[in-house]
Amino acid sequence: MTVELRPVTKDDFRAVIKLEVAPDQADFVAPNVVGIAEAHVYPQAEPRAVYADGELVGFVLLHPGDRAGEYVLVRLMIDQRFQGRGLGRQALEAAVDHAAREHDAHSVRLSFVPSNDRARALYVSAGFAETGEVDDGEIVMVRQLS
Repeated sequence: MTVELRPVTKDDFRAVIKLEVAPDQADFVAPNVVGIAEAHVYPQAEPRAVYADGELVGFVLLHPGDRAGEYVLVRLMIDQRFQGRGLGRQALEAAVDHAAREHDAHSVRLSFVPSNDRARALYVSAGFAETGEVDDGEIVMVRQLS
């Protein structure tokens, strides 16, 4: 499947906020409506709908980091109906590519809830490394880009 990130628009806003992770993952990621609201409070934030072969499957939220050349992946979620197909990995790579291509990012940071073993495994396998930092109880990771 081909994954792409698209800006959230008035046409897909309601569909995006209806996307949900599996019930056992609900403590790991805030609802998408929170991410979209954050984009209105932080104008540099970029809410993006994740599409796979033209079908809405998830949501990501990106924004510039505090350090020069840094971008932050604040949210990454794939709707429970589409999990287990490798779309999370593809969405992650699309987000990293977007940060590098559109913003000339040299690194991408993210954080995850410590008990989210699936997220940790995904991020490590995608080249992210723990920084030793903890942000609001979440483990911070970074991936250096060439």
